Amino acid sequence: MLSEFARTLVTDFPIEGILDHLVRRIVDIMPIDAAGVSLISPTTYPHLVAGSDESAVRYENLQTELGEGPCVLAYASNEAVSVPDLTSDDRFPGFAERAHVEGLVAVFTFPLRSDDRCLGALDLYRTKPGELDEQDMATAQTLADVATAYLLNAEARRTKSEFVATVSHELRTPMTCIAGFIELLQDGQGGALTPRQEMFVEAIVRNSARLTALADNLLLVTGLASNAARRGHSDVDLAAVVLAAGRDLDRVVVARGLELFLDVGGDPVVVHGDTAHLEAVVTNLLTNAIKFTEDGGWVRCTLRAVSGTARLSVSDNGLGIPEAEQGDLFTRFFRSSTAREHAIQGTGLGLTIVDSIVRSHGGDIAVTSKHLGGSTFSVCLPLAT
Repeated sequence: MLSEFARTLVTDFPIEGILDHLVRRIVDIMPIDAAGVSLISPTTYPHLVAGSDESAVRYENLQTELGEGPCVLAYASNEAVSVPDLTSDDRFPGFAERAHVEGLVAVFTFPLRSDDRCLGALDLYRTKPGELDEQDMATAQTLADVATAYLLNAEARRTKSEFVATVSHELRTPMTCIAGFIELLQDGQGGALTPRQEMFVEAIVRNSARLTALADNLLLVTGLASNAARRGHSDVDLAAVVLAAGRDLDRVVVARGLELFLDVGGDPVVVHGDTAHLEAVVTNLLTNAIKFTEDGGWVRCTLRAVSGTARLSVSDNGLGIPEAEQGDLFTRFFRSSTAREHAIQGTGLGLTIVDSIVRSHGGDIAVTSKHLGGSTFSVCLPLAT
């Protein structure tokens, strides 16, 4: 379990989702009936973040309502608090009386502690009296420490994401202004352009578009990190999305002499999700395959519904990815040595966006590739029910 949660420390999963999973798993492995996590600050009462079930939510809310309870003491003392029988403990009279009515008998609380501060507490609840043994107490504190590490990591990510979002928003205003003046120049509002001046303007157009795309991608990445991808879901036919993306890319495919094969079968493949985000998944994968395939090559996209899962595969016979670099493909701003050596333009955000969207829709993505031997990206998403 520790290994399972340690792996989440570098992910973009939302805090509430991780802590919900944490408290449910603790109930599975420890001799308790419920578990909850509260975040606390010097200026607020305990604030419920997660509960393993409705009873845990009630117990956490009770401490919030009273401003009294084991989690408050654990936060203040930065030490674990053991209450094996609330009826014989006089430290929390108000909480003990109300908890007894709710059926709660024993509480064991562990601070979410870091070097210089405490973030809150992990609460373990039992409906029967009795101590937790020394090993269980040590295990629970270790899990609380893992939760603290995740919270601190998430806090740093959120600060960085807010900064990136602010900068991206600020970039859009001057880029819109630049685009407007470019249009005026191209329309001859500043006088006729010489062929050399037209070449300069075209360079400005290309790089302006790249900056705008970068700002848009950064905003999308920060939105996904803040769990915005969970809103506005509906049934989406992935087959229609694939065909539409293929039509949009037809001009590029023809200009470069590529062959683009789209095999979506004969029936709709419907998933539940955000339409714009799912379109971004397909478009990014196809665009990526086209960019890394030399003129005259081929790109193939296959979509099938298999055993309750939509399986999307995008393959090419392009430049491929060195095996040693494949583990970093979905990392923000990562660009492979192949991309750098062949001067292939990109921000290193496309696959990060794809990975985040796929995971936010309950799916997964995998890649198989060989340097100079092509690549295949495979996405699995749950079908709509």
